[in-house]
Amino acid sequence: MGPARTSDAHDDPREFVEAAKLTNMHDRAAAWDLLCLNTPSDSLRRHCLGVESCMRGYARTLGEDEELWGNAGLLHDFDYEQHPDEHPLWGMALLREQGWPEPLIQAIAAHYSAKTGVQPTTLIEKYLFACDELSGFITAVTYVRPSKSVREVEVKSVTKKLRTAAFAAGVNRDDVQNGAELIGLPIEEHISNCLASMQKDAESLGLAGSPVE
Repeated sequence: MGPARTSDAHDDPREFVEAAKLTNMHDRAAAWDLLCLNTPSDSLRRHCLGVESCMRGYARTLGEDEELWGNAGLLHDFDYEQHPDEHPLWGMALLREQGWPEPLIQAIAAHYSAKTGVQPTTLIEKYLFACDELSGFITAVTYVRPSKSVREVEVKSVTKKLRTAAFAAGVNRDDVQNGAELIGLPIEEHISNCLASMQKDAESLGLAGSPVE
């Protein structure tokens, strides 16, 4: 899903900021570059890709702007690794400086209300909040499968693991449940929808796995 990196890992992020200003780049390729420039770890990049996948899936279903929703998912944590104490405020300020769409920035603000005070009210804000924790949890469930393939993960497997407090303990179960309620879906249906999106994008998410010998 999406293009390969177009920027070298050692590029100065400030140079990318200036380039974005000059070319007014706010497409998926620019979002991917911005994520990579600020997020060295593969694990956090994969998380952002997972949220992007779920957001794009919902945007298609709801007839919303797929690129806007996908970029919100891709960029929601782009500043977390290098600016954890300032997340997401540091990232929001940079995105505004670059001229990214305000609905995208507000969605990022609403996914971390405890820090920003912004509650999710619009559709993009509600769905970003709903997809964030759940997509990461689905990835965790995938990793414990022998094949490491998200295509073999079932809704019942996810719901069972959600009831196991010791599994992926860092995932906030209340946020997962509240997210489903926020978008007006039973938790099982929300899991099914996110699973379908991530299964569709399994290769690009690095979750296609390999056959068990």
